[in-house]
Amino acid sequence: MLFQKKQIVVLSLVILIVIAGYLQYSYKKSSTASNDSESGKLGEAVYVDNNLTDEEAAEKNSSDKNDEKKGKEEKKAESQASQEVEEFFIQTKLSREASVSKSTDSLKAITEDVNASEEVKAQAYEKLIALAQRAEMEAKIEALIADAGFEDALVLFGEDGGIDIIVKTPTLTSQDVAKIADVASRHANVSLDKIFIKNKY
Repeated sequence: MLFQKKQIVVLSLVILIVIAGYLQYSYKKSSTASNDSESGKLGEAVYVDNNLTDEEAAEKNSSDKNDEKKGKEEKKAESQASQEVEEFFIQTKLSREASVSKSTDSLKAITEDVNASEEVKAQAYEKLIALAQRAEMEAKIEALIADAGFEDALVLFGEDGGIDIIVKTPTLTSQDVAKIADVASRHANVSLDKIFIKNKY
């Protein structure tokens, strides 16, 4: 009798263990299925929100990269153009200074030449003075234009008495032109119709 009771208890325990194992297995299975279902829903939601197929997403990514590359190339081109303009102003001013220096040396040589007549020496001296005055006016007008808010300016006096002015700025308004022309006219004593202004940027 006691032996039968023990068998019943053991059998009950085995059944309970089997039931517990089955319940645990069922719970894990339903939990995994639930997670798969939720992840599927999440995937669907993302897909619906984006409205993009893999091919469209690849095209968009490629387009974004192209736009980024294009932006970098444009910035590089702008930087290169700005560098070229900067070099233009520097090189032109250096060439002008070299030309003035060469002319000054030539005229000085004439004024000091013992074989030259007094008339030739006087003419050379007058040209020397005019050259120095012109260089001084060019530098003064350039400084005043820069002081008016422009990045840089180049003033070149022509042989015909006219003045060419190149201003480093993206655009020139009619007010800008009038302001620059007024400065040049007053300091060089030149009429407005002989002043030619343009921008370079």
